[in-house]
Amino acid sequence: MLHGLAALTGAVSGIVAVIFRFSVYTLSAWFSAIPDTIGILGWIIVPVAGSAVSGFLTTRYAPEASGHGVPEVMESYVLHGGKIRARVPIIKTISAAFTIGSGGSCGREGPIAQIGAGTGSGLAQLFKMNRRQTRTLVVCGLASGIAATFGAPLGGALFGIEVLVGELSGISVIPVILASVIGVAVANGLFGEEARSFVAPQLGLSSYSELIFYFIMGLLFGIISKIWVRLLYVAEGFFQRLQTSDYCKPVLGGLLIGILAVWVVVLEGIFGYHGMFTVFSPYVPAVMGSGYAFINAALLGTVPVLALLTFGILKMLATAFSIGSGGSGGVFAPTLFMGAGIGGALGYLFHIIAPDIAPHPAAYALVGMAAMFAGAAHVPVTCIVMIMEMTGDYALILPLMISVSSSYLLASSIMPESIYTEKLRRRGINLRRGIYIDALRSVKVRQIMTRNPVTLSPDMTADEALRMLTTTHHTKFPVVDSQGRIVGTVIAEVLEKRCDETGCEYTVADLMDKNFLVVDLETTMDEVLHKMMERNEGHAVVLDSEDPTRMLGFVTKTDVFRAYEAAIAALRLEGSIQECAPAFLD
Repeated sequence: MLHGLAALTGAVSGIVAVIFRFSVYTLSAWFSAIPDTIGILGWIIVPVAGSAVSGFLTTRYAPEASGHGVPEVMESYVLHGGKIRARVPIIKTISAAFTIGSGGSCGREGPIAQIGAGTGSGLAQLFKMNRRQTRTLVVCGLASGIAATFGAPLGGALFGIEVLVGELSGISVIPVILASVIGVAVANGLFGEEARSFVAPQLGLSSYSELIFYFIMGLLFGIISKIWVRLLYVAEGFFQRLQTSDYCKPVLGGLLIGILAVWVVVLEGIFGYHGMFTVFSPYVPAVMGSGYAFINAALLGTVPVLALLTFGILKMLATAFSIGSGGSGGVFAPTLFMGAGIGGALGYLFHIIAPDIAPHPAAYALVGMAAMFAGAAHVPVTCIVMIMEMTGDYALILPLMISVSSSYLLASSIMPESIYTEKLRRRGINLRRGIYIDALRSVKVRQIMTRNPVTLSPDMTADEALRMLTTTHHTKFPVVDSQGRIVGTVIAEVLEKRCDETGCEYTVADLMDKNFLVVDLETTMDEVLHKMMERNEGHAVVLDSEDPTRMLGFVTKTDVFRAYEAAIAALRLEGSIQECAPAFLD
């Protein structure tokens, strides 16, 4: 049954990959007609319009369909046993098609991977598969989606295993490989030669001395890749902090991309840049869209060196605007774009330094793609295998191995989180090779709070409050007035200290803290803990969102730790985890 569903998942992923690509191509053709009609300013209108549609769909119907998708699949795999809402693949397909088709700087691989994972999850739930089988089918869907996009079945399978599982144990490998092979076969059968994303010439190593240049390039990409990851999440943090509607944030991101695109159009004329545009890939400014036309031109060595470097750097900014603002699309292709651009520019530099040792600058664009993504995503094996599958040439295996390894090792030492796990870490979910999680992320305040806590009256004397402390053995109390309104909190330490110093002539109203920590029913317990640590407090009041004076419950730091222990026990009982380390212990 599992192998049959894996094959079906691969077939559906292959079909969906083709449908999604045709949708992106169709929307690209429609949107490209606007600048053709009204001129260069049309490139500002186009991404704004597409982002508005995408932002509405994700904000209204499936917030987890925004962004680049893979972190959401990882969260589902680890915390929810691979269960993904049925609407997510549908919303992801439409929203990502509008984002990318209107020039948003995103890749289609992330959406296809999330759509494939959602397909696998949906089939598992339909046929009532157990938790382990459900998670395996999620990996099958993600892997076959990536494989179908790049025409790389082994690379897709390794990507799914490296990103979601982290190791070969704990996953059935054969169903994943089966799904990836079938996904590629279906996509190639329906799409023909156009199924492949890249056209790479046969390139090789001129001499073993050239490996020194590839090693240097790998180290540089180890640094550059982490600059890119930090930039992406700085942009995401900026948009999250904006005091505006979530519907408007993608529109603002689209506006910034449009302004950048107009500048890029001018630069294209200055540099003499011409991308490899086809009927399936109509013209857009270099940094807009997935960027395959630029990558293919870079691999063929037809992009001027200044264009390689400039557009490779500007692509970071454009993608940060698109995805950071909540646009729906992947980071895979944009990261490859950056690697091709900056790597190609380095190739020209090495060629100038030693033309006999580095005769083919375009080879550095190809290897740079792998080195950049390995440093950003921490999937070195996937990068090496996938590039060889895409090119059908093993002549670059040594340059790939040395560049990818050096980039990955340096990037990991600079920042242990990948471009995928960093997003989860910022939500309080910590993963280490797929087996470490923050259990508190799965527990809400409503599940653990004390609903009818012992309260004090503001008119109560400190001496009376101390007697309550002795009777109840509590150390933290909410203070509620005669009308049932929460007016403050008080802790035993304050009561004891003030009574020791000046006697007990104070009332609770004199000693209570009116600026107490407030949370709501839907706040997760890891958020509660972080807020407690920021304020150096050991308690929080749960208020009614409709009546901010009405207390619904009380939470202490002891409740947080009990919640953690209970969540860990439950997850271990389910067999979901082998080891756990909560975020606050990192």
